[in-house]
Amino acid sequence: MPKEKFNYKINDELYTPKILVEPIIKYLNPDWIIWCPFDKENSEFVLILKENNFNVIYSHIDDGYDFFEYEPEYFDCIISNPPYSLKLEILKRLYSFKKPFGVILGLPILNYQIIGNFFIDKNLQLLIVDKKVSFNGNTASFNSSYFCNKLLPNDLIFHHLENNNSGKYYIASRMYNLFF
Repeated sequence: MPKEKFNYKINDELYTPKILVEPIIKYLNPDWIIWCPFDKENSEFVLILKENNFNVIYSHIDDGYDFFEYEPEYFDCIISNPPYSLKLEILKRLYSFKKPFGVILGLPILNYQIIGNFFIDKNLQLLIVDKKVSFNGNTASFNSSYFCNKLLPNDLIFHHLENNNSGKYYIASRMYNLFF
C-alpha cells in the first residue's frame, strides 16, 4: 500500500498514554523481540517495553517504514496502536504474519458488519480495560482496548484501571515531547 494511501486522518495520530500500554506488559514473553510498527522511539509502547527490558523494534511511516510494505527481518510479536481509519487492512496484515499480536482498537468496531465477518474464522482475544481512556485529556467517547491473537491466556480478559487519564488525572504520552 503506497504511503499516500495512509492519508492520516485527524484521529489516526493520537498518542497512546502510559496507562493504556501497561495492561499488556504482563502477557508478553520476556524473551520475545517485539515489533511496534506504528511507533517512534518516544512512543509509550517503545519506552515502556524498553523500561521493562524487552527487545523492541519500532517503525513508523514518517520514517519510511510503511506497515503494508515493511517487515523486520525477525520478530516474535507485534504490539501497537494502529491508525484507526485502516483497521480492517491492518487486521488482515496482522493475521497474515501468523504471530502473536496485541493492538489497541476501539471496541465499537465489533459493531461493524465487515469486521464481524472478518473475525468469523479468526481467533480473537480481547483485553478490555474498564474505562474509556483519554488520549488527549478529554473524556473519550468510546472504549479502546486490545485486540489480540495468540497472546492472552484466555480469549476474554478484563483489566481494571485506576483512572481514565482525563481531567486532573491526565498524563500526556511522552511522544508529545517530540513536538513541544
